[in-house]
Amino acid sequence: LTRLNEIRRAHPALMDLQNLTLHSSTDDATVVFSKHKENADGTKDTLIVVVNVDPHSSRESTVTLDLPALHLDREALDLEGRFRVDDLLSGQSWMWGEHNYVRLDAHAEPAHILHVRR
Repeated sequence: LTRLNEIRRAHPALMDLQNLTLHSSTDDATVVFSKHKENADGTKDTLIVVVNVDPHSSRESTVTLDLPALHLDREALDLEGRFRVDDLLSGQSWMWGEHNYVRLDAHAEPAHILHVRR
């Protein structure tokens, strides 16, 4: 809980209740949403949260993102339309795009909180 509270305090997008976008997943036990906020100083804060809501097992799915809802600048995208995300829980980084494979283990890694790198 301490780490979740640190992430919440560090990311203005998580403080706003008006900016939630749901995304789709091929697995009913995998919930995906994003939050985006443009700050007064012009910086952008975008997070993608992927959660396994099955408390007993690992779940695999393909997550499909609504890319316009992420407010990505051209500078954030590579030539293939992918962008870098940093998992704020595990410290790992990946290149994501519109469709992404995810495997979440209920006992080891039940969620990703991904910060879109700008």
